[in-house]
This record gives sequence, C-alpha cells and structure tokens, in this order.
Amino acid sequence: MAQLSVVVPVYNVEDCLPWCLDSLEVQTLSDIEILCVNDGSTDGSRSVLASYADRDARIRIIDKPNGGLSSARNAGIDAASAPYVSFLDSDDRYTPNACERIVAALDETGADVLTFGANPYPAEDGYPWLEHVLSPRDVVYDAFSMDLVLRESSLPFSWRTACRTDFLRESGIAFEQDLRFGEDQVFAFAVYPRSSKTALISDKLYDYRVSRPGSLMDRLRATPGKRLMEHVTIAGAIFADWQQAGFLHEHAADMAFWLCTFVLYDALDLAPASADEIFASTGQMLAPYRELLDAARADMPQAVSALIDAAFDVGELKGAAHRERLMFAFDRYRYGRKRAAGRAAKRLLRGPHGN
Repeated sequence: MAQLSVVVPVYNVEDCLPWCLDSLEVQTLSDIEILCVNDGSTDGSRSVLASYADRDARIRIIDKPNGGLSSARNAGIDAASAPYVSFLDSDDRYTPNACERIVAALDETGADVLTFGANPYPAEDGYPWLEHVLSPRDVVYDAFSMDLVLRESSLPFSWRTACRTDFLRESGIAFEQDLRFGEDQVFAFAVYPRSSKTALISDKLYDYRVSRPGSLMDRLRATPGKRLMEHVTIAGAIFADWQQAGFLHEHAADMAFWLCTFVLYDALDLAPASADEIFASTGQMLAPYRELLDAARADMPQAVSALIDAAFDVGELKGAAHRERLMFAFDRYRYGRKRAAGRAAKRLLRGPHGN
C-alpha cells in the first residue's frame, strides 16, 4: 500500500506538466500513488499524462468533465488510498525528498495536518510577503490556536499542506467548489480549527511557480478592486463555515481583525468608488453576524472596530483624509507608530492604487 497519495489537478498545462511529473518520478520515497485528475483538458495534457502512466505504474489518471480546481482536488481526495494525502499543482514541482519528509513528519508527530515551506520559482520572482508566508517555523500545535491563521506562516496555499486522509473524510472537509478563486484560504480555515494536532516544518519541499501567463491569479493581481471583491466572497465562505461549526462565537474579535487585513485595509487604498463598493459588500456579508461582532467589541482594538463600523455604514468613509486616518490607526496598532508613519509617507508619495 502506498504511504502517500499525491493529488495533481490537471487542466490545459501541457507545457508545464512534464516539469511537475518529472519531480514525482525521482522522489526518494518510491511508495507513493500519483493521482492525476484530468479536469476536462482540451490541449495535449491528457496525452502527456498517458505517456507518463505508461512508464510509471504509480500514476493513475482520473478523467472528469471540467469542474475547476476544487472539483479536481476533491476527486483526488475521494480516490486516495494512502493514509496521507498531499496536493501538487501541475505547474509546480516537489523537491526530490518532499514525499519522504512529508510522511516522516506526519508519522513522527501524529498530526492531522502538516504545513511545510516552499520556494518561489524562479527565485527572482520572490518578494518579501511571499518569502515570509512560504517560510514556516518548526512547531507543533496540540490544539487549535488562532496563531495558526493570524501569526504563523501557514496561509494561504493548500499545496504545501498534507493531511491524514481519514481526518479529511471524517471531518467532511473538501475544497469549496463554488469559488473560482481563494479555495486555498477557505480550505486552510477549515482544516486548522478541526485538526487535533497540527505540525509546521521549515523544510522547503515545493517549488511554486509564481506567475503563469493567462492564469486567473495573474489577472487578479492586475486589478486590485476585483481581487478584493473576490476576497469578500472568500471571507463570506469562511465566516459561514465558522458560524456553522461553532468557531466564530469564540473568535469573533480575532476574525474581525483578520477581515481587516484580508479586505478592508487594502480597500481603503483604492479609488473612493471602488473602496465604497468593497466596504458595502463586506457589510452585506457580515450582516448575519452583526450581533455576534457587536458583542465582541470590547475585545476589538479601536482601529479594527472603526473599520468594521465603516463596513456596516459606508458613510463613515468621509473623504481621503479620513481614510488615511483609518489606515494610519490600523498600521499603528499592527506595527507601531514609527512603521505606521513610514507606510503613510510611502502612500503619500505614490498616491492611491486605483481600481
């Protein structure tokens, strides 16, 4: 029996796919199953998969109609037969010892969830935020802590997370198929609070292709307003899940802070019409949780509470000077006065990001 099931979702990536599959063929742990989910590819990806499967019996091709990345990953989870499951995107690759290290870490810690480090590819495409989030420290959490979603380098990429297969199935965790973007973030917020033990390791086991021309991620990077509207949808899925599972009541203040970092703070830096639209959409998303959030106000810093107020009443965003004060207050809470002043100076020099 294989020790690890590696799920590889495949859709129209014939040029990148050999780079990915070659990295699996040379793994130092040979006892793996490679589940390649062909999500209705219309290019030569299926032929590439067939050529590799012909020479490597560990590769299993799962053909399905196009349903998106989440649908393909879920099909892989359903087909997994190994005790552990991991995810490798078809335009990325594992380092040669990745599978061996994943299995060893899960065996040694007994964790339900393992998150490991990664390298940006090519290296020169890396940047400070990405380098930070791809560099977790070595630590084991014996129970859930909000640090896992607020302070550790553990978000947002599901491809550097491996799980006990039975944990995913018993918890009913799957990738959100109704989202076209941000399913990784929703998956992380689902697995971490449900995990009885979570391990982070600093080993960089994954080469992440930062940019692929024509990808959805590339298009959204170029349009901050559209990206943040997608973030509102992602946050809505997370809040709904946490409310249903009973997590939100205990962590409402922390989730308000996270929402500010994920949506509201960045929205303040857009043109006024775009910012107003994002704040209004956020307020609508938060409406079912308003009573719960109001009850948690005593635990919220004023800088967070002010942004939540503005989401519920966009009229609170009274011009550029007021928006800048909100940003400065949030920066001061998060980073301290000196760094907040530096960030304000940079904003003044460059002006707003636009739409």
